[in-house]
Amino acid sequence: MKKKRFFILYLVWGVAVFGTYLFSLHFSINFSKQIVEASSRAFFQEIVATRSWNSSHGGVYIVVSDTVQPNPFLEDSLRDLTATNGMKLTKVNPAYMTRQISEIARKKNDILYHITSLNPIRPKNKADDWERKALKSFDQGVSEQFELVEKDSVKMFRYMAPLLVETSCLDCHAKQGYSIGQIRGGISVTTSSSDFIHTLYKIIITRSAIFLVLLLIGFIGIFFFQRMVNREIQIIQAQNKKLTLLNLEKDRLFSIVAHDLRSPISGIHGLSQILLDEFDTLTPEERIRIIGSISRSSDNVIRLSEHLIQWYQTRKGILTYKPEYFHLQAIVEEVVDLFAEKAEEKMISMTISIPAGLKIYADINMIETILRNLLSNALKFTPKEGLVEIIANDFVNSNAVELSVKDNGIGMDPQTIDHLFDEDFHASKPGTEQEEGTGLGLAICRELIEKNRGTIRAISTLDIGAEFILTLPKTA
Repeated sequence: MKKKRFFILYLVWGVAVFGTYLFSLHFSINFSKQIVEASSRAFFQEIVATRSWNSSHGGVYIVVSDTVQPNPFLEDSLRDLTATNGMKLTKVNPAYMTRQISEIARKKNDILYHITSLNPIRPKNKADDWERKALKSFDQGVSEQFELVEKDSVKMFRYMAPLLVETSCLDCHAKQGYSIGQIRGGISVTTSSSDFIHTLYKIIITRSAIFLVLLLIGFIGIFFFQRMVNREIQIIQAQNKKLTLLNLEKDRLFSIVAHDLRSPISGIHGLSQILLDEFDTLTPEERIRIIGSISRSSDNVIRLSEHLIQWYQTRKGILTYKPEYFHLQAIVEEVVDLFAEKAEEKMISMTISIPAGLKIYADINMIETILRNLLSNALKFTPKEGLVEIIANDFVNSNAVELSVKDNGIGMDPQTIDHLFDEDFHASKPGTEQEEGTGLGLAICRELIEKNRGTIRAISTLDIGAEFILTLPKTA
């Protein structure tokens, strides 16, 4: 991969991380502002709730003190009372209560509540410029206002929502011309932005550190990826030097294919030509015999093709090894069923002796391939009315299962047994009914059984029979 392409990778990663960083900051700032706004709204709703409680009781009386004096703006004949013990009491209406609460909130939490309207009774309740704009917006249908403002070089959050006239409000405000449900004014909630700014600084620092680490991790990853790609290129270049040897192996494979395929294909062609040229002169028995020969030759070509594919996959590591636990008896029975028709043609009996519930840990497809090859050979080299046995032995104190495929066929001499599992191809003997083979089956079996951490060996005596013994693992 060219350096320019890696430069593009670095650039794309940098832009992606920086863009995500900006989006994250934007989201965090907006979310923090939403929290402040929700808090301000909660403060407002709390004040409104206390005012509703006060107005629903027509005001409350408290003891006159230095901090609580009679409200000069409350026109009520019962504003001031004297208790039987001489204690002076004064009525506190919702507005006066709000001012008292605001003073406490200002000292303790730096929160300021301000009752205001466009037509205030108390001069100090006059709306400032921001509040005036908010009150006018309420008349236009706006439900609330929230904004970060700056006053005298100090930034603060301001929230305001309208106060609606309720029945209990008319005792004091009916003379101003208000009616139920009308906007009488509003309460503004002013909070300091210092905590927000402090939190924002922490977010910026934390996010900057996180995204800087991500940026560096990405750059380091791209750097090592670049090195890996360069190393792979070097490996490919080294492998190219081995192409000559690989081509020699390919040529060898093609030569074997050509040799083993030529005979059955030539036979199919010759027999087909006889049928074509002499069909009318042949007897039905001769036609059946020729068609049977064509069928057997075709089967041999198919088996050769399958064996070559399997052999090639195992040699090149293409065949995927996927082990799992499965019942051995079920797999053996499935494979035996595949050869039932062939065994019936030769009147060969096939028996299965496997302990019930016996499980092994292997690749099912590979084990099936091995069994198909071994059963095919057993039927091929067993004469009519012969016997093929599939037997499994479970060794209790071992992790291995022994599985054997045994026949009473023509057997093999010691020299043949010594070379049965050689990697090199070798010619295959015809079966008892002149069945042809590929010569590749046992080589494939050895490759597959070793892939499954097992072993394969053969025991045989000429004219007595042969036994192929497999060992397979029971656990992973």
